[in-house]
Amino acid sequence: MKIFYDPRQSVEANESYSPSAQKPAQVVESWKQLGLPLEFPSFNPCSPQQIQLVHDPSYVEGVLNGTRYNGFGNKSTQMAQALPWVCGSMVAAALHALHDRVNTFSPTSGAHHARYDSGRGFCTFNFLVLAAVLALKAGARRVGIVDCDMHHGDGTEDICHRLNLSSIIHYSFAREGIVSGSQGADFVNEFAEHLLRFKDCDIILYNAGADPHVNDPLGGVLTTEEMRSRDFVLFLMMKNFQIPVATSLAGGYQRDQNGSIRPVLDLHDNTLIECHRVEREY
Repeated sequence: MKIFYDPRQSVEANESYSPSAQKPAQVVESWKQLGLPLEFPSFNPCSPQQIQLVHDPSYVEGVLNGTRYNGFGNKSTQMAQALPWVCGSMVAAALHALHDRVNTFSPTSGAHHARYDSGRGFCTFNFLVLAAVLALKAGARRVGIVDCDMHHGDGTEDICHRLNLSSIIHYSFAREGIVSGSQGADFVNEFAEHLLRFKDCDIILYNAGADPHVNDPLGGVLTTEEMRSRDFVLFLMMKNFQIPVATSLAGGYQRDQNGSIRPVLDLHDNTLIECHRVEREY
């Protein structure tokens, strides 16, 4: 399994309710402990010009030079330096998946609320749409974005609408209107039907949010097993369709009694495990 990670995409300190900026390094360290066969290819950061394919140039320039607020509501130079690597990670994962027809992972979070000309909701640059656009430029006919974060991918919709990106098919879990745990089992049963929309795509970008978990302070609808089933269903169906998947991580806000994000890391571990299980057993 190829994991597109560079230490420069993880920020050591970023005061925020969201742990997303620091999460890549922690996720990768957790994945290394699973005993799965992992590779960590090198990749390049995205250039400002590439990011401007999906964002207003003045917004991109302002965030990167520290004069505009990022999605965390600050002007951190550390964040500005990390963001091209964050985008580069997802783009590299997507292009490798497209070209080599294999599943890949990008330990990235913070994309789907980023709109064309602004960041919000802990999201600065929408690397999901950026990866989709660059996949289309690389020869894909249709790209699917399956967004299973707990919250609506409004930024993704905004950019796709503004730029008339009709070759990108977008699904947002938040549109299901699931507000209680009792609906979780129904979602898992119906998820496969939603995924049928994507059977003609050349690649899937899977935003595998951890925040729909029943214990998440900003989520609260799916059990651990239901989330594992969600991941399993997606990877199995895409394998049957012969469509590669590039996975990113999205949100997750749980903490344990010591204040660590171990509960979130466990859920991201499960996503990697389910992908590996499908590849090995099916």
